[in-house]
Amino acid sequence: MTTNDSFNDYDDTDDAFHESETPIPRPIRFWLLLLFDIPSIICSLFLFFHLFINKNLRSQLVNHAMIVLLIIGLIIQLVDIPFHLIFLRFGIVLPSIPFICILWWFIDLGLYNGFTIIMAWSSIHRYLFIFHDQIFFQGKKRFLFHYLPLIILILYILIFYIIVIIFPPCMHTFDYTLPVCNDYPCYLDDFILGLWDSIVNSILPTFIICISSITIIIRVNYQKRRVVRQRNRWRRQRKMVIQLISSSLLYLIPNIPLSLLMLAHLCGLPDSVGVEVELYFDFLCYFVIFLYPFICLGFVSELRKKIQWNRLFWLQRPRQNPTVTPQ
Repeated sequence: MTTNDSFNDYDDTDDAFHESETPIPRPIRFWLLLLFDIPSIICSLFLFFHLFINKNLRSQLVNHAMIVLLIIGLIIQLVDIPFHLIFLRFGIVLPSIPFICILWWFIDLGLYNGFTIIMAWSSIHRYLFIFHDQIFFQGKKRFLFHYLPLIILILYILIFYIIVIIFPPCMHTFDYTLPVCNDYPCYLDDFILGLWDSIVNSILPTFIICISSITIIIRVNYQKRRVVRQRNRWRRQRKMVIQLISSSLLYLIPNIPLSLLMLAHLCGLPDSVGVEVELYFDFLCYFVIFLYPFICLGFVSELRKKIQWNRLFWLQRPRQNPTVTPQ
């Protein structure tokens, strides 16, 4: 993960954030990433298995954005984190070739910002689903307000980061002695592209998540007191609200401080201010990816019941009483 706040440097000084490494010792980072990544992958695969074999879960509109987020998260878990583990173990990017750096940038920067954008849309979608669910009943409106935005956002994420990272309008510089090859694609030095990526792909979605969550909490509490007859409806929707708030809070804890620092740097704060804080919160962003599958698992009631009654992955089979045949 990275914060893109250095494109506005027009002198020859190097950006302190991108030429620094998280102050946490490498062995501690290695074991933290490894110990969180393995159970997170298992949880993600468990969710995918049931989401794709269970037509009821797969067809629920509220689960579609969650599935996209889980796919993005799983790619980060399976590719980004192993690259980090190799770097932390050997102290250098291996293999030290441009292809690895470009792939790592695309996943670490592009897919994480993609995760942010889809989560922002998910928070807006949940708001519409809770308070204006009638727009999803008709086929045309369902396509317009549900499928089309998700398709457009996915295409935008892929096209934008393929162009700026894989086919950039400039020459990349790779540093194999820093994590993620210094995590600084050359397009960040371009004023327009850097500004767009920082504001539109990172800061704006983060604040959309924050504002949407607060708005939902306020409106739910207001309507819950005002409309007593709809208590059963609010009970059914309470799970969606709690899931949204839980996932939003998980995302916002490390990303709100990062977004505020990015915004402050854009407004003129020297890049050297807050470097160590940025590095700590930047590392914490990986735990958003690690913990998100467990939040999803906790709110998919059918899967939660399976785990509760079958003792996780059916390791304990139900006991069968022997059949006695009368003589």
